[in-house]
Amino acid sequence: MSYNYYLYAVLLFFTACQGGGPPEGPPIAAHQEDWAVFLREDTTGPSVITVDLGWGAVAPLQHHNKVMMVNVLAEGALPSGFPEEREVEIANQLQDQLIRALEKPGQGIFVGSSTSFGQKALFFYLNDSRDSERIAGQVLAGFKTRKTEQEIHKDAQWAVYFNMLTPTSREMNEIRNEKVLHQLQEAGDGLRHPRPIDHWAQFGSMAQRDSFLWDVKAEGFDFVEMNVQAEGSANPYVLHIIREDSIHIPYIHELTWRLKQKAEKYGGVYDGWETIVDRE
Repeated sequence: MSYNYYLYAVLLFFTACQGGGPPEGPPIAAHQEDWAVFLREDTTGPSVITVDLGWGAVAPLQHHNKVMMVNVLAEGALPSGFPEEREVEIANQLQDQLIRALEKPGQGIFVGSSTSFGQKALFFYLNDSRDSERIAGQVLAGFKTRKTEQEIHKDAQWAVYFNMLTPTSREMNEIRNEKVLHQLQEAGDGLRHPRPIDHWAQFGSMAQRDSFLWDVKAEGFDFVEMNVQAEGSANPYVLHIIREDSIHIPYIHELTWRLKQKAEKYGGVYDGWETIVDRE
């Protein structure tokens, strides 16, 4: 028996004698998981962000106020510079180990990751005890497959989550589009053909709604209907318009972003789109 294995066995025995398992952390607020994946382009280069948007409704958490960032450095890269699939799988193994070690006892929360040139970064929020850092350190010490870099610092306001992982307004628009496209594909749509696309927008006044309508009519959109929501709505005046368009990416992203900006120009809110399923 090697010395390292013997030491590990002793530690397991000691833990069992103390009642078994890692120490329990403070309770974690319930939230509705809402995972999103999107491509981000910025001055440092492209990255693929994976984030649980559900934490945005309850964060920051009082006791989980330290952010841990773990970079898993890749040894192989695609021509684009992104890690090879095998490298991402290896990083995911460490991600799963950290989730199992930290989340069950309430010592940490996995909130997302960022895959960029040469690495995958994992983001966790740890509770304010030393136990969370010790447990994470044990997992990292046992991970020998790839070189890792770790950073932990106070982040009581969850600035890393909101500023580095949360989508911008434009990125969120693209995420919503891709959810609709995914639903169409699941229904058997090949996404090949242009088709009529219905859009909705909401406004605080009839004048705002009418100004928006005249603007989009000049771009070939047709009026479908208007209605008024129940009292208490911030934007009760609803407009439904339609135009035939492609649903290819990036065309649909640019189209919906322009409509969103135009609705906001007139004080309103763009409320999304839908279309028919084309199985041809």
